[in-house]
Amino acid sequence: MSHWFHRNPIKPTEFVKFELKGVLTTDKCSKICGELRLLRDRLLSHFKSASNDLTEVQSDFFTYLRLFAGFLVEIESPGADVSGGKMNSKLIPVLRFKWGNSMLVNDPTEISDCWFEALSMIQCMAIWLTKHAAFIAGKDEVREFEAKECLQCLKQAAGMFQYVKDESTRISGANELQGSDFDPKVMEAYILMATAECQEIVIARAIEMKHNDTLISSLAANTSDIFSKAEQSISSLPEEIFSRWRKYLQLKHHFYLAYAYAFLGQAQLAEDKCGEAVRACKQGIAEYEVAKDFAEMYSKAPGPGMRIKPEKHLFFRQIEPLLRRHLEKAERENGFIYHQKVPDECPQLDTNVSYGIAKPESFTYPPAAEIWNPAVYSAFDISKAKMPDFSKMKKSSSKLDPVKEEKIYQTEKDPNNSSGCVIC
Repeated sequence: MSHWFHRNPIKPTEFVKFELKGVLTTDKCSKICGELRLLRDRLLSHFKSASNDLTEVQSDFFTYLRLFAGFLVEIESPGADVSGGKMNSKLIPVLRFKWGNSMLVNDPTEISDCWFEALSMIQCMAIWLTKHAAFIAGKDEVREFEAKECLQCLKQAAGMFQYVKDESTRISGANELQGSDFDPKVMEAYILMATAECQEIVIARAIEMKHNDTLISSLAANTSDIFSKAEQSISSLPEEIFSRWRKYLQLKHHFYLAYAYAFLGQAQLAEDKCGEAVRACKQGIAEYEVAKDFAEMYSKAPGPGMRIKPEKHLFFRQIEPLLRRHLEKAERENGFIYHQKVPDECPQLDTNVSYGIAKPESFTYPPAAEIWNPAVYSAFDISKAKMPDFSKMKKSSSKLDPVKEEKIYQTEKDPNNSSGCVIC
């Protein structure tokens, strides 16, 4: 969808040489570190453009994680599993990593902990997947397989964000910096936003395929609720940094409330409940006006991230005429035939949906690369390493340059369908 998905910046990081000098006692040890250096650099380069090929980016991402596995867990056998309560690797503290944050652009953090590197890279991949989804949605024409790819990217991103949140307690002090990417509030917002955006695609598809009005209303209400929870998660964080992101989540919350009431009104009209239909449509129009106000506030709000123009999109523009058509019909039928009282209280929205609910795709850290085995792991001689810094994660004394990301193309063309959404 053109001008539809807000996106925060990719996390910046410092170049890592993987130089361990005396620790590397065999050629295979040196090969692992050399390949990690090259893979990391290539992967970070991929993240600069949302238009890069998904298969290629995923391949390099998982190759890097697999090769890095020996720095996370003890290698007891070839292809060792990283999950399942394995012993921590002896190599965890031998390298120091510095990463920036997607929101706190001027507050990079650092720690001598390889889990910090792994989880930060997974966060980066998740953010890139959401950007790739936005890139697909912004095309002039989106084919069905691309729409499925967009949905899959968002599901995978949500699962990765969830994995990082679950594993973040491995890193000493990771959850203590307010507003960082390891702040539980920020991680929860990312999970919920990606999940809600998955459901946006489902809703558009349901509208396009003319599914049951009650189902569409419930899906929209449920999606609105998820966006609201995402916003509430970061509501206590600094306004000057998080305002733009919050306004995006708030406008989506009210926008989908408007859609929920629009289809609730249509469903009630079909059941000859004209009084309730009138009330639902009026509430929908009120929610649309609030969404418009938030779109205006979003356009002026401070904070990092790609600024979008949701109010220009056909999916946004067509909700008001849809609501007014439903309202006019309900009032006309009520005046001529039913003469029902319009209730003061708005009809209750049903957020309990049986179908169409999006769930994050569970992420599992891949098994160690084939090059890792007990002999190779033992050949890393940590007695030759410098004394690691075992202190918890802290703010870095030096800054990192922001990632120079390529602009995500967004079409200006209106889709030629009934939903107003490109990806359906």
